Amino acid sequence: MSIVTFSSPDEAGQAVAADRLCRDIGAMLVKHYPNRQWFVEVSIVGGVAQIQCPSITMQYGYTVHIHDKTHDQLKKAVVKAGGQLLEMFKLSRERDASGGEELLARDSRGEVIHAATGL
Repeated sequence: MSIVTFSSPDEAGQAVAADRLCRDIGAMLVKHYPNRQWFVEVSIVGGVAQIQCPSITMQYGYTVHIHDKTHDQLKKAVVKAGGQLLEMFKLSRERDASGGEELLARDSRGEVIHAATGL
């Protein structure tokens, strides 16, 4: 088991808030796109959440600004971000859709070719 230490109570509070928001955003994505893999990283200080679909690419993703948003506004932005990531690679954003990632052309590192710009 690892021990995590923080420099200040503020840093600890930010880590807890970021973890909670990561889980919430991940749950939103899984609810709307249940057959896809999602990776979420949050910076409370930076005011952003980075959303990625690891089965497509871990090098690029979609950034959502999180500050000054209501829960409904954040949910709308997160669902839109996930859907746009899928559509960028011509994958279905339909709730029951799955697969397609295995058909994307990849480079020697396993990254989808043209991941920086979509297909």
